[in-house]
Amino acid sequence: MMRILLATACGAKKKKGRMSAIDLYKSSRIKAVYNRKNGADFAILSAKYGLIPPTKIIKDYEQILDSKISKKLIPQVVEFIKDYDLVIFFKGGSREEYRNLIKQACININKPLVLVGNRNQEDIGKLEDIILRCQKGNYEDLKTIASSVEIYNLL
Repeated sequence: MMRILLATACGAKKKKGRMSAIDLYKSSRIKAVYNRKNGADFAILSAKYGLIPPTKIIKDYEQILDSKISKKLIPQVVEFIKDYDLVIFFKGGSREEYRNLIKQACININKPLVLVGNRNQEDIGKLEDIILRCQKGNYEDLKTIASSVEIYNLL
């Protein structure tokens, strides 16, 4: 079976203290993406920790992802994604730096990447269908499901 990682960016609003990543971030986007993982593994792209599973216990932090921090995080992100066949990143509601970080990590190891989602997150409901098609290897018509789809390293 194909190993797919579904990921999305962290959120600025966090609860205080130490807890699982899925509980720390207040973002409804993160929970909505998580709830649509449809058999894929799920991770959150954090400006402080890199890619982390939802169950990882972390402490609240204030950090904005910039190009300097991105460069530091690339090795961690590459390590996290290397055993997956494909990465799907929900980009709706995330800043460009997060998209660039996941894209660069995937390019570095020629890992297939599907970016999906737009500013108002309207494509979030299409994630399950996209994951299902990717599991079956049907990449050709992904753009017909969601116009926001971008595909890298897939040929």
